[in-house]
Amino acid sequence: MRTTMYVGCWLALLLLAVPVEGQTKAASAESYRQRGDEWQAKGEWSRAIDDYTLAIVFNPACAEIYNNRGVARYASGAYAEAVADYTRAVALNPRLASAFLNRGMARKALGEVKEALADFDEAVRLAPELVPAWNNRGTLRKAAGDLAGARADFDRALALNPRLAEGYNNRGNVLLAEQRFEEAIADYTRAIRLNPNYAIAYLNRGTARLSAGRVREARADFEQCNRLAPGYGSIGEHGSR
Repeated sequence: MRTTMYVGCWLALLLLAVPVEGQTKAASAESYRQRGDEWQAKGEWSRAIDDYTLAIVFNPACAEIYNNRGVARYASGAYAEAVADYTRAVALNPRLASAFLNRGMARKALGEVKEALADFDEAVRLAPELVPAWNNRGTLRKAAGDLAGARADFDRALALNPRLAEGYNNRGNVLLAEQRFEEAIADYTRAIRLNPNYAIAYLNRGTARLSAGRVREARADFEQCNRLAPGYGSIGEHGSR
């Protein structure tokens, strides 16, 4: 009871500070949304959440504000709360593809694989150009053992964005699982060219080279991985990620 009273007092004080005179509720909501976006760009998740919450007070029917607050909550590690915000966003706007993508990522973080896959399915249906949806769905399909489906998703992501280093690394993992070692090495090499500090790609290329019998090159990759991200262990302890 006391906690509820404190929360109510906090919100009341915030509302007293809101410059609403001469403004419409929509204008006030937009003002707080914009400031929330600015805090979010600076990585100030708590302040962003506070401003988005005030924006929602003035405009509780805006899907985009719930979506933005969900992004801030996800970034702060509050995955369940983020899912709740994204769910409200898609209820208000069932065609908001970014909210399905974002909810899928939050559900993925919570281990809700079936639900996350459904969200990524809907995201790519609504917005076939949404690269992160293809890439994230591919990682879930790969983890589930659907290598052909995963490879198709990564192919699509890379067709849309040929400079997606993560996509090459992920497709390389599929090829490695299929024991297509030279093709996997080629994809990891592309990932490294795009991002020379991509430690996991060195780790994975080393694993593929070791599997292909290219021990000296594999050792060089593992050593570079350890330089970039110390603590990955000795040459025999590595596996793809």
